[in-house]
Amino acid sequence: MRFQNAREVWIGGVTKDELLQRLTQQSVSMNDYARDLFADATFTISSEVRQVQVVLVSLPEIGLPAGGLFDEILSQAATLGLEPCPLEVAPHLRLSYLDQPRGPYLTVASLELRPGPETPNGFYLRHLDDGLWLRGYESGPENLYPPDFTDFVFVLPDEGSLMAAPAEQL
Repeated sequence: MRFQNAREVWIGGVTKDELLQRLTQQSVSMNDYARDLFADATFTISSEVRQVQVVLVSLPEIGLPAGGLFDEILSQAATLGLEPCPLEVAPHLRLSYLDQPRGPYLTVASLELRPGPETPNGFYLRHLDDGLWLRGYESGPENLYPPDFTDFVFVLPDEGSLMAAPAEQL
């Protein structure tokens, strides 16, 4: 299947502290869940710089016109060849998508770090009146998403190849 809303994102090659510094330099705000994710030792950034292809899709676009549970969304996306994103995709996407329109959520689909309530497991991007945001979210298999609540970001598998990044990407 061909996706209309695809973009390339450079990931890896920096530390979490450097990534946080870049977000601060771009005046990106973060909520407590996002800060918790950055502080979590299981959230790692690859030392290898690579480019990944991500797609931004609505639930109706992937065959869920009535919305769905988080597990159903991941399952339906998989039938279309889409995979959940590594956590590091979200902050890099935030930095490369500074012209995000105001309003809608953009949830970066990722697998749970730890099961359980009130545990942040992923990031979403927002552009509100007070600026750009990288926010953490809690989600588990039982979370229900209405069809117009958010668009999702998935990665296309095997699209990311290790390569030298242009200097401005590092």
